[in-house]
Amino acid sequence: MDIQEIKEYLRIEHDEDDAMLTKLEIRASSYIKNGVGKIDTENELYKQAVTVLVGHWYDNRELSRIGNNSYNIPYSFEAIIQQLKYCYPEEAKSQ
Repeated sequence: MDIQEIKEYLRIEHDEDDAMLTKLEIRASSYIKNGVGKIDTENELYKQAVTVLVGHWYDNRELSRIGNNSYNIPYSFEAIIQQLKYCYPEEAKSQ
């Protein structure tokens, strides 16, 4: 995925975090593929899931915050993963 797309979504205008964002994108991609199986990386829902997860990890770099046990992954991410898993099973079989 193009890192610029992620930066636009997250409204990041500087380049200082590009290396971190690139690493987070690679990790998010692996995380999603582990949960869904093989998926077309050009699928727009896949790209949205990567972007949402990178944004979540970028904003929540600490292990926990005072008053809360952990940072929950946004529901929107969970919903996208469910659609990728159950609406595109033919993609997983064909790859």
